[in-house]
Amino acid sequence: MKFDVCIVGAGIAGATMAAELAKTGKRIAVVERNLSERDVIIGELLQPGGVLRLHEMGFSSFLENIDAQPVYGYDIILDGEEILVPYPKQKEELSGYGFRNGAFLQNIRHHSRTLENVTFIEARVTELLEEDNTVKAVRFLRKHANGEEQLQAGLTIVSDGPVSRFREKLSNPAKKVSGHFLGLLLKNCQLPHPNHGHLVMGNHPPFVIYPVTSTASRVLIDFKGEKPPKFNADFKQFLLDTFEAVMPEVVRDCFVAAVQEGHFKLFPNHRLPAAPLKKKGAVLLGDALNMRHPLTGGGMTAVFADVKNLAENLSAVTDFFDTKAVGRAVQKYYATRHLGTQTTNILADGLYGVVYNPALRRAFFEYVGRGSRYAEETMAILAGLNRDKKLLLTHFLGMARYGTAQNVKAAVKGRDGVSISIKGVRSAAKTGEQLAAGTLNLVKDAVLIITPLLLTEKPDAATRLMLKTLNRNPE
Repeated sequence: MKFDVCIVGAGIAGATMAAELAKTGKRIAVVERNLSERDVIIGELLQPGGVLRLHEMGFSSFLENIDAQPVYGYDIILDGEEILVPYPKQKEELSGYGFRNGAFLQNIRHHSRTLENVTFIEARVTELLEEDNTVKAVRFLRKHANGEEQLQAGLTIVSDGPVSRFREKLSNPAKKVSGHFLGLLLKNCQLPHPNHGHLVMGNHPPFVIYPVTSTASRVLIDFKGEKPPKFNADFKQFLLDTFEAVMPEVVRDCFVAAVQEGHFKLFPNHRLPAAPLKKKGAVLLGDALNMRHPLTGGGMTAVFADVKNLAENLSAVTDFFDTKAVGRAVQKYYATRHLGTQTTNILADGLYGVVYNPALRRAFFEYVGRGSRYAEETMAILAGLNRDKKLLLTHFLGMARYGTAQNVKAAVKGRDGVSISIKGVRSAAKTGEQLAAGTLNLVKDAVLIITPLLLTEKPDAATRLMLKTLNRNPE
């Protein structure tokens, strides 16, 4: 069998890539080991920026007939206090959407499978076949088949997900598991603010809640560390003891019911900076190439940005068996993809670091609570509508400076409401009478969080200059 393009994996990235690339009229094969509807807890919240990418590609119908719920912003909760932050208004009215991932993916697959020039093969890819250091074909094994088959393609797009079998062949991965999300489905549950995501922080592991159908909402609870929690006899009681009291009051009964039902699903939270190798005849796409913490729900927004970028570069290729032409398109994709994904990646992992730092999470809560541009621009970045990395850095460090200033004001006022001098505050801080060590300067903590993220997101000249300045004077 001979095709112009072979796509390995028909997840969100692979199935959408097939639909977008099919517009070129080229012959496309999609090899996926399981085409049945999947039941997963990831990829259930699409930010407005991802919705916009779908609109731009002409795929708005992917969101239809799956009971998808519009999401208009976030309710941010810290120790019982809350701030409602809407998505910023745009010329084109856009919301985010919550849905069941399996239903959304089946919509995409159904569309792609109706296209005349796209062939789906339900099979497991066992090998990428190379000749002269160029991927020329793939070998696969169909379900219930006795022998393997192979197909030849001018370009092989590897999009086989978080546990990719071929990632190491096409990149230098540095994958890290920062924790695990425990997913529960809250049934027939009223949210504090309908059609909003909810981020709940405090002296407990953070969790998010958002609608996925008209009758169900997803709660994802973070368990930090490389090892997943154990589902032993005491686990249900642990969940109730730890999280029932800090759940928003209107969802507590639903949460208790979900815990008692015990339908727990775990998913590891990965961080995987993109580090592709120059391999002729092949390219990585989706979670096989790049992952970030799912706390901000930015994964699919990044994926659709990558799909659009790669497809646009490949659209100029007339002959996919022209190795040089395909290679130029792939390298341009690799060289430019960070422009569509870097702010999503940095914010996701940066905010994860913030929510586990008590002083920074308070600073973040109060900074966004100021409203105006402090909330609007921050939410525009979270929504994937603004991809300006400089703006992200401005607000990230601005949040830390604001928190520092608020701590200084509180310290100057003194415990008994009596103003004291800055000199006195510093002295008191040293002796532990007024402030715990480090609370007068949160900027250093913020820099320590964001610097490694910047370094793995293809830093430009301006970023390198900023990092050099911060390293010289982190305050």
